Amino acid sequence: MHGSKHSSEAVIGIFVGRVSGNTMKVVDAIPLFHTHALGPMLKIACLLIEQYCRSVGDLEIIGLYHASASGSVDVAPVKAIADKIASNFAMATVWAMDAAKMSKSHCALIGSCLKDSEWKPVGADSVKVTEEAMKQTVRIIEEMKYLTIADFDDHLADASQNWLNTDLFKGDPFAALTLPDE
Repeated sequence: MHGSKHSSEAVIGIFVGRVSGNTMKVVDAIPLFHTHALGPMLKIACLLIEQYCRSVGDLEIIGLYHASASGSVDVAPVKAIADKIASNFAMATVWAMDAAKMSKSHCALIGSCLKDSEWKPVGADSVKVTEEAMKQTVRIIEEMKYLTIADFDDHLADASQNWLNTDLFKGDPFAALTLPDE
């Protein structure tokens, strides 16, 4: 949704979630930037996200997402950030929005994980997205709910904007979705 709101700009955000054995569950996506991700602002954002994860309990930064205006799914533009996240969380992943897959029946994220010091593709069979989650995602994009998202950039320009978007789906069926196997 962050990439939909800022489709003519590169965006970057953080995935938070939990790990159990070899299973990683993304619980939330926190949008950060639709301009350049400057080091000091990124560091502050990550510190605030870590604080948020501790306050919620049982959550941690588990990955990064990005989308480019050109539609490229290459990790190179965010590699330094991804490497830093991986230095703090060994199972970290990086996800790129593939604009070509933004159809009603395809997950539009292409994943990479760090293996032998290189970012390697995550197999499509390793990712579970429920049919209901896809259906609700299509609906909220069609309803242009993404226009109400605030990212950390927006918050820096206007501190009243909640970049954690805690009320974004309040009362919406999307909020009632459960993670697979829960």
